[in-house]
Amino acid sequence: MPSTDVNALLKPLALYTGLLGLLTVGGVYLATHSGLYLLALTGAGVLLVVLGGGAVGQMGPSNVEHAGEKGGTNRVVSNAGLWSPVETDTSLRLALLCYGAGVFLWSLVVFGVLRDTLV
Repeated sequence: MPSTDVNALLKPLALYTGLLGLLTVGGVYLATHSGLYLLALTGAGVLLVVLGGGAVGQMGPSNVEHAGEKGGTNRVVSNAGLWSPVETDTSLRLALLCYGAGVFLWSLVVFGVLRDTLV
């Protein structure tokens, strides 16, 4: 079963971290060649990672159901993971996390590789 969870993460990682992160950073670089804009984009990527990771880490009383209190077993069922209880293709939290990581990482790559061409 853990391999199924990893396989479910491959599509959002490839799409948001790889493709959309690269397109965003590449577009800003090609349009501006400005280190200041890329620095702001790096900060935005960190902010998106924090927002996505913070939303994943939230766990309130409404997210946990104690089945033992309703006459069932003593299991705890939690919906505070990466996916929302509503069936969607990719949750907003996971998309924010992956996209923010992609923007941050691709910005670092551009700073490292193309630093001589930045204005």
